[in-house]
Amino acid sequence: MTWFTVWWNGLTLLQQGFAAVAIPATVILLLQTVLLLFGFGGHAADHGEGGDFDHDFDHDYDFIGEQSHALDAAGDHDHDFGHDSDPSPAHDGAHHGSGIRLFTVRGFVALFAVGGWLGLAMTDIGLGPVLSTLIACVGGFLALLATALVLYYSLRMQCSGNLNAANAVAHTATVYIPIPARRSGTGKVTMTLQEQFVEMDALCDSASPIPTGTMVQVVSVTDKGELIVRPMVNP
Repeated sequence: MTWFTVWWNGLTLLQQGFAAVAIPATVILLLQTVLLLFGFGGHAADHGEGGDFDHDFDHDYDFIGEQSHALDAAGDHDHDFGHDSDPSPAHDGAHHGSGIRLFTVRGFVALFAVGGWLGLAMTDIGLGPVLSTLIACVGGFLALLATALVLYYSLRMQCSGNLNAANAVAHTATVYIPIPARRSGTGKVTMTLQEQFVEMDALCDSASPIPTGTMVQVVSVTDKGELIVRPMVNP
């Protein structure tokens, strides 16, 4: 580690600040990439997007398996800018969290990594502290935005286009959000449909609400793509 000590001591205080931000962010970014390659880091179901290991703080309750109901502590306190209200059959009621998630941990990691190294590079070529910091901030924000857009479009490509709610008829599902009685409101169920784990809106004709965790069977689908379900065992 002698080379690192020599390199570090040769930096100015501002450069050390940029490096202190960039180095840990880069390490985290590399870890996320490795985990993603091995199948642990993808938001494969950002509902169906799969166990987001990067701990993106979002109230995405990502179920790992239809029976397990394992909460994905991936949590993204992402602020969804823009909501996909496309009622077309391509979506068929499946909820895929298609808003652009700008403020995610993954995005901030990209911001700090790119911004830190960019600031360090700018000071290294002789730019002043203010201009270097400004360029670092702009570059970091662009990296954050790029990360959000990549996630947004990758999820749209993954989750739209071929999902047909009609294929859910006669399949079983698990109630995720309680379903009000006699179609008085919409609840949500989770199920595996066309080899994707999805969360879908659901209604019921039961005289009493169907609580969370109840196994249900899909009996039909509305024109809006909402599932009509009945409990496997009457509540």
